[in-house]
Amino acid sequence: MTHPTPPQPTGLIDIHSHMIPGVDDGCADLSESLECVSRLQKAGFVGTICTPHVFPEMYPENTPTNIAAWTAQLQQQLRDADSSYQLWPGGELRLFPDAVQWMQEHGVPTLAGSRCVLCDFWEHWWPSFITDTLAWLIQRGYQPILAHPERMRPERDYDQRLADVQKMGVWLQGNFRCMTGEEGYQPDQIVRQLLQQNRYTFMAMDMHRPDSLEGRLDGMRLLEMEFTPDLLLDLVARAPRQHILGEKQ
Repeated sequence: MTHPTPPQPTGLIDIHSHMIPGVDDGCADLSESLECVSRLQKAGFVGTICTPHVFPEMYPENTPTNIAAWTAQLQQQLRDADSSYQLWPGGELRLFPDAVQWMQEHGVPTLAGSRCVLCDFWEHWWPSFITDTLAWLIQRGYQPILAHPERMRPERDYDQRLADVQKMGVWLQGNFRCMTGEEGYQPDQIVRQLLQQNRYTFMAMDMHRPDSLEGRLDGMRLLEMEFTPDLLLDLVARAPRQHILGEKQ
């Protein structure tokens, strides 16, 4: 596996962010993107993987080709604003029945040119196409990452199915905001349980707009306080650099 990205300055990397303006339910315009970057830098971040929703039913223009172009455009706008903040293209793939066919036609929305693919789903059960799509990715050498499993609670056999896909090789990414209770009691409890069980490979902001950013930063501070600063670095600095950016540890 080759990674064209050179080593980044020391600091945190956010792997899940809706920072590109005007393409989904994230930042509405450039001013919001710039505000988020400024606040993230103050919190110790040096870069973000831009992961707009990839779900053709709602966002038909959000293809890997377009996301790469939009990310490059926003990166140039940051440079024009004298910001050294680094961006990479990605996507948050909504798992849906025709996801495999869609990827065959449009490409796989990988994170920062790696083989990692950020995925989510919102059904109230665990339909067979979820596991089938994750298996299809794994069989072709991709590394699926299931976003915020603590927020997604299908009614039947969720705990066992989550354990099963982890055994298949799927990684988990938790959301900092779930640490604060703002996502509800159940995500608040589950995120801590999965952290205690050491089941997350990454934690991330899942940042959308500036008005919700402070709660996400609060969640990051809670993780550092309740667990350890070293765990925070593992999940938000070392893991993104090693597994996605391909930096040697």
